[in-house]
Amino acid sequence: MAWNEVTPMEEKLKFASLARSGRFTVTELCVDFGVSRKTGHKWLRRYAAEGAAGLHLRSRRPKGCAHQTSGKVEQLILRERRRHPTWGPKKLYAVLRCEHRIKTPPARSTIAGVLRRHGLSQRRRRSPGLYSPSPRALTQPTHPNHVWTVDFKGWFCTGDGVRCDPLTVCDRYSHYLIGCHARPNQQFKSTLRVFKSLLRSHGRPQIIRVDNGTPFASIGLGRLSQLSVWWILQGIEVEFTRPAHPQDNGSHERMHRVLKAECTTPPSTNLRALQRRLQRWQHTYNHQRPHETLGQQKPAQIYRRSQRRLHENDKILRYPKTYVTRVLSENGQLRHEGHTYHVGEALAGCRVGLFVNASAQTELHFANLHLGNLVYDPAGYDPGR
Repeated sequence: MAWNEVTPMEEKLKFASLARSGRFTVTELCVDFGVSRKTGHKWLRRYAAEGAAGLHLRSRRPKGCAHQTSGKVEQLILRERRRHPTWGPKKLYAVLRCEHRIKTPPARSTIAGVLRRHGLSQRRRRSPGLYSPSPRALTQPTHPNHVWTVDFKGWFCTGDGVRCDPLTVCDRYSHYLIGCHARPNQQFKSTLRVFKSLLRSHGRPQIIRVDNGTPFASIGLGRLSQLSVWWILQGIEVEFTRPAHPQDNGSHERMHRVLKAECTTPPSTNLRALQRRLQRWQHTYNHQRPHETLGQQKPAQIYRRSQRRLHENDKILRYPKTYVTRVLSENGQLRHEGHTYHVGEALAGCRVGLFVNASAQTELHFANLHLGNLVYDPAGYDPGR
């Protein structure tokens, strides 16, 4: 046996026609149709005023909202997002409160909803546990210029086809971007010129943290390169991250991601145009972009220049009186007790210290670094283990 289907609209029309017939009371009809008296009288009022059209379902959305975001504030959100496409709701909230002086900005979730409605949301999915934590603790900065992080951004080409390797230097404590230079290569001499300029203008940090790439490191003793040796001669400690572990310098890599998103598309015409673009972006990064780890403050509000000035002439390293000092030759060789040891060209002309430990082994030191122990090899060059 087939059952006849009855729509809600048909039931409402039947209810209204029976009520208008006068044979039944509204109370009786409400009991028979399974609705409340309030609903029954509502249907009858709408039927009397609009006919059958009044019985259609209506939206229950409120006609007004006292706390709805105003159109002016919504336009501010959209304008700031278009100016800074990588900024999310947290940074836009801070901009509304600090830059536009809005005492009670919309909630971050509301700002996210505004971005979604206008197609400006860029939600990224992150894979949890992508990197394991570092087994050894790197230096945690406690004040500006305690640790500088240095790296070359992955290279790309400008509009004229010239390769560009941006060199970036950042203060780890305040996230202040100290230097952002468009370089045509990663050679030692050009990088050294950049650092001399930065140290003259910002002073010397206590520690510089770098990866194991050129020109920061080498495969020689202590992983020292000509550049890292120069840093040490300036009284700066060099801290190397683990090979193939970019998470050891995670905040710097995060800054590179923002640089790539905001400065490489579309490509600049040439290196000079790119440098101007990087300088504008550097000012925005330091003076306008709020940072969550700083409590939505700007890096320029926290960073202060170092009082340790650049030594224009390399300092002469001094060792304890128990050390024997030697100056390496121009090709990085050490002469000691009638034997020749190849230390490395990065240390050519540098003063090293030799110390005989309790095990009667001769230790080789450069500044405060223990490079190894001298072991004579008649056919070899290396100072040892």
